[in-house]
Amino acid sequence: MDFLTRGYNAFLSDKGQPQSADETIDKLADCVQHATLLEDRRAGVLSLKGLARDWTEKVGDRSLNGLIKVLHEDYKDTDITKAVLETINILCTVSEKSKASGYALRFTDQFIQDAKNVTILLDILEEFDFYVRFNTVKLLVTLLFNRSDRIQECILTSPIGITRLIELLDDKREIVRNEGLLLMISLTETNADIQKIVAFGNTFERLLAIIEEEEGISGGIIVQDSLSLTHNLLRYNVSNQNYFRETSCIQQIPGLLGYVGDSNAEHVPYSYEDWPTQKVSNTILVLQLIRILTEPAGINTAVNQKVMAQSGILLPVIQLALCSNAPPRVRTEALYAIGYLVCANETNQTAFIRTMVANQPDFTTPNNDITTPANVPRPALVSLISIAAASDTQSHYALSSRAAAAFAATCCIDDNHENQLVLAGTLQKVPEDNANSKFTDKPHSAGSLLLEAIENGHTNENDPYSAWFACVILSHILSGNEKAKEVAGRVTFGEEAEGEEPVPLLHQVMAALMLSSKESPAASRAPIGYLCLLCTWLFESSSSVKQFLSEGIHVQFLIEEMQKTNVDPVIQGLAAFLLGIAFEYDDDNDSAFSRETLRDILLNRVGADQFKNRLSRLRDSAAFINVSKTMYVSAEEDEAFNLNGSLPMLVLDYHFVELFKESYDSIQRAITRSPKAAKTKNFGANNQSSGSNEIQSYKDIISKQDNEIKNLKAQLAQLQGQVQALTTEKQAAEDEKREVEDKYLREQARFATLEKEQEDLLVCMGEQDMDIKKYKDRLRSLGQDVTDNEEEEEEEEE
Repeated sequence: MDFLTRGYNAFLSDKGQPQSADETIDKLADCVQHATLLEDRRAGVLSLKGLARDWTEKVGDRSLNGLIKVLHEDYKDTDITKAVLETINILCTVSEKSKASGYALRFTDQFIQDAKNVTILLDILEEFDFYVRFNTVKLLVTLLFNRSDRIQECILTSPIGITRLIELLDDKREIVRNEGLLLMISLTETNADIQKIVAFGNTFERLLAIIEEEEGISGGIIVQDSLSLTHNLLRYNVSNQNYFRETSCIQQIPGLLGYVGDSNAEHVPYSYEDWPTQKVSNTILVLQLIRILTEPAGINTAVNQKVMAQSGILLPVIQLALCSNAPPRVRTEALYAIGYLVCANETNQTAFIRTMVANQPDFTTPNNDITTPANVPRPALVSLISIAAASDTQSHYALSSRAAAAFAATCCIDDNHENQLVLAGTLQKVPEDNANSKFTDKPHSAGSLLLEAIENGHTNENDPYSAWFACVILSHILSGNEKAKEVAGRVTFGEEAEGEEPVPLLHQVMAALMLSSKESPAASRAPIGYLCLLCTWLFESSSSVKQFLSEGIHVQFLIEEMQKTNVDPVIQGLAAFLLGIAFEYDDDNDSAFSRETLRDILLNRVGADQFKNRLSRLRDSAAFINVSKTMYVSAEEDEAFNLNGSLPMLVLDYHFVELFKESYDSIQRAITRSPKAAKTKNFGANNQSSGSNEIQSYKDIISKQDNEIKNLKAQLAQLQGQVQALTTEKQAAEDEKREVEDKYLREQARFATLEKEQEDLLVCMGEQDMDIKKYKDRLRSLGQDVTDNEEEEEEEEE
């Protein structure tokens, strides 16, 4: 009753009449600042809290200093501490009302100006009371939201501040723990020092325990927050990634994904699951965690890839990407995760390519008969290419998923010449159906899917990317591998038995390019894909250039594309680049176009200025500048494509862009140089005879030099042995010399000492003689006679 009376009387004037708000706030602020009784200060704080929502600025201006003082002096009292924390939180919370004058940020600055005010909040976290802990964390979240840099600085200066924040994760009260998670997420977003301290406080183990307790990816928002905090601690932080791996946390990631199936089965089975919204978000975060730890060209990437593969991470990721009813967003992230896991890692590439997966069941078949062709297991890489090239008629993948599948497929090929050759060997047309087979489908290989998409992909007006993805994947198969280019060069279309003239694959690609260029602008991705493939194929390959130039219409078509006014500048730039490559590597004497002829055609029909202009416009285009390293298609682009066919900014492959950058200068200057100028490299296939002789001469020279080097090494070793012996003898002589010199110096010093002592004795004896003579003279003067004996003795002594 006394408490209520005090609170009520605070609103009354001396005469018992109600006061104005200003008077009331002033009186309450004075009470909080100067009252000697705890009960009075508590009553004042509670009253100010009631007024703070309606009179926020006035309460803050007049009472914040008093509230801070109470917080320092009375924090042991849970009731008053709770009220102070709530009041300060109200004052510092940014709202629509506070934005006009900015008082919330002003009060925040006033509070955090003294680091001790943040330190006291961290000390208060020792209090186990629910409301005190909860409101302390809420206030810290508010302050961190307003002034993150200053709060991070204050927390770092507190000896055990971060430790107390980490301990919030162990609070059994979910509300406190959850608020602590949100605080830690905000705190660790940018500050590497805080990230390191938090990580080495056993936070990873705590977070994984929370995720397991919350039922993994099937859990609620707490799993999402725990994974978000894990991301913050690992992203761009090498030391934390090392710690995460060394504490065996990577091995727990497969369990988070909940792999469904027998790990010893011959193939990854298809799985059916429910996918509520929260499960989708949680799964995506786990898959992104894999990508954070395997960022291409990262310091820890190779070792993290190895540990992940050993922990069995590939199977659950493959199942999510290729063998499940997961939503498009999950499929896309899983496909990217596959790419990151195998990128530049031959062991993981081989493991993935050898993996067999269940195809998506054919739901059109009654009772989902498992003998239907759709359920026949096939290589995982074939599934990737099938998704990218849209060859699965029974499934409809989002464009973002197809882009991710294409990226993953290229990651299985890059930096792996063996895989390039293997896949080049599959570039064969699908055989005719087997009349004796109960299946009606054709046994597609990776190469047959690519050929089919390249040959017919441009004819589908509703899918401008089927041919583009196929061309990108094939260009990665051929890139930098002359043997793979030779294999592809021998692939033909057309059956001679049926009277058809065989057409080389290279010519077939060019024919598809010509046809696709007549399509509407909406389908312009196909010709871009064909041109990029041809550029990669012909680059540094004289035999391929010869085959390409064997049809004069190819050069004519490219020149016409460059001269048109209604053609995409990207296509014109690619056409110029392809012609430049053909001229640069036209080294075969039997080529249909000599370098002189081709140069004259380019200069007369195109011109050096226009040729350079086409290349420059390509280099400066948005498609070139904004190229995605991972063929990324955003959710917004996906939706726009599905609604109105609007194409995303996925125009060029990053690998091709890098090739263009590396050779831009040389190709641009190509037609301005004399065609007879000496070339530094010779890639001609028909120059094998002279090239072989030259190579053999180089080999002989190298062998001779190698023998000379071996002899010189032997002589050097012998000389080194002699030098070592001489060095040892010299060292011994020098040691002996030093010893003699030291002895001589010691004797010299001893002789000098003795000589000085002798001189001192002679001086002393001289002085004694003088004293004796003086005493004799004195004795004589006193009448004493000095005997001769004494004088004789003196003489004898002398």
